[in-house]
Amino acid sequence: MPASYPSEGESDVDLDEYRHPGTGCVVSVPPGWDRLEDPQTSVALIAREPEDPAGFRANLVVTVDDLSSGPDLEQWQADNDRLLRQELRNYFLLDREVMQFGDQPVVRRLAHHASPDTGPVTMEQWAMVSGSTGYTLTASVATLSYDSLADVFSSIARRFRPGSTRHDEEAT
Repeated sequence: MPASYPSEGESDVDLDEYRHPGTGCVVSVPPGWDRLEDPQTSVALIAREPEDPAGFRANLVVTVDDLSSGPDLEQWQADNDRLLRQELRNYFLLDREVMQFGDQPVVRRLAHHASPDTGPVTMEQWAMVSGSTGYTLTASVATLSYDSLADVFSSIARRFRPGSTRHDEEAT
């Protein structure tokens, strides 16, 4: 049985709500974090903590993938597991589970990898499908700082809402 998504009563933090104009997805971002909208294909948003001369800047990335070719949530995420192992240096999957976000299944992934410039990174991902679109929210932080942002990431994930793309709207 899938685990339940974190409840609204868990540690709440002050966050700014951001709605992506192209997809309509809603992501909460810590106040003061830089935002970069649509920096590349399939990336709707990158939000980063203010400049930190000491190393890795914690960040959030929202990706949007067209799944009209058929993969369901589980197949899409199995493909992503393989891709992450290939693309990230010293990638190590710590936990992967299917949770419920209301009545929608969500794959939550906790992993570690090494950034060549700044050292160990912990990332937490939540992936879901809405219509024929896959949404992934990725939160990354220097591993030694993960504990200080884990509750913030959980609150951001709890508030994340997928939007609708033009492709999904045309299909209805």
